[in-house]
Amino acid sequence: MNSALAAAGAPTPAQLFDRVKEALPSLERARQKGRELDNFPSVDAVVQELEPSEPVFCIHPSELRAAARRFRAFPGRVLYAVKCNPHPAVLETLFDEGITDFDVASLDEIKLIHGLFGGKAGQYFNNPAKTRPAIRIASQEHQIRFYTVDCEGEIDKILEEAERDSDLVIAVRLATQSGDARYALSTKFGAAPADAVRLLQKIGQAGVRAGISFHVGSQCLSPSAFEKAIELMGSVARKARVPLHVLNVGGGFPAPYPGDDPKTIEHYFSRIVIGRRKLDLPSGCLLLCEPGRSLVATAGTAVLQVVVRRGDCVFLNDGVFGTLQELGHPKERRPTRVIRKVGSLSARLAQFKVYGPTCDSNDVLGAPFLLPADVREGDWIEVGMMGAYSLSMRTRFNGFHADKIVAVTN
Repeated sequence: MNSALAAAGAPTPAQLFDRVKEALPSLERARQKGRELDNFPSVDAVVQELEPSEPVFCIHPSELRAAARRFRAFPGRVLYAVKCNPHPAVLETLFDEGITDFDVASLDEIKLIHGLFGGKAGQYFNNPAKTRPAIRIASQEHQIRFYTVDCEGEIDKILEEAERDSDLVIAVRLATQSGDARYALSTKFGAAPADAVRLLQKIGQAGVRAGISFHVGSQCLSPSAFEKAIELMGSVARKARVPLHVLNVGGGFPAPYPGDDPKTIEHYFSRIVIGRRKLDLPSGCLLLCEPGRSLVATAGTAVLQVVVRRGDCVFLNDGVFGTLQELGHPKERRPTRVIRKVGSLSARLAQFKVYGPTCDSNDVLGAPFLLPADVREGDWIEVGMMGAYSLSMRTRFNGFHADKIVAVTN
């Protein structure tokens, strides 16, 4: 049948499949570009117009633009960590502000970035545990030339599956002490210093460009943690005696959450510069960072509604299985504001234990909300600084899901 179709000038099923496959990136880009958000001048306008009984997540583009401008002072290349908030409106706003490189961890993230920006975006496959098909597709179909590892097996996979040329870079992720960070990340990934030396030498012997990276931990409140990690990195590099083409200081830059009081981003950059100056690096060694939280945290607001008040407890229509996942941690606090359409609010504040809507007893926030003492069913609560990890970690557990996403322009 295929030969008959070919003779008649019609494409065969195989040819049609190839054409569809080739068109997928552009189709994906068109689909994502078409997901334009409804715009509102303020969060109050969202409540006034929608009177939502389901959660509404608000993206604030002006906050994204301001954060991107702050990172222009970084003395190297800035890679946005896609996992932190992969919404196309977030990615496009950052891209338009000059954040055109991305830290990706999966084929889905790679395809998302390629669908939005094509070959205009840089992609860095920094997940230290990748499947062989993911490496092969990333290399052959998306021309990704940068990979991160923390063990010999991962180096072998990349050498066998990725296209070998002069642009290929393999960076070794070094385990570091988390210092004053909310979430330690070296418990899962990162090679011990002695192992990192051996891995760098293996990469050098394979004739591939070598790099080294670390991550001091998420929401790191100590700028000196970066300087100390760079010092350890320098020690490893000297022992390995392998030229370094890339120095990746990872993420960990904090958001200004209530109670954390972090230093300004300039303090972190200055410590990184000081640490780098102490190293004997080749002049062409590229400096990278991977911010996520610090770029998007202040650019998201969750608008929730009180479903039940029971004494000093409130039950909301979203919780830790939704956009409030991070708030299950007892140290995670966010600014809150109650919106009531009719009637005034009490000036007296009280602490309330907060539960989500599911039937799971773990659906409870780790820290209380400070709310007007007369908060009641039907009131809306605006939870600020929710731009990081809220959309990417929400689930559909128990049938609850925050689907409505809008943009707030003021």
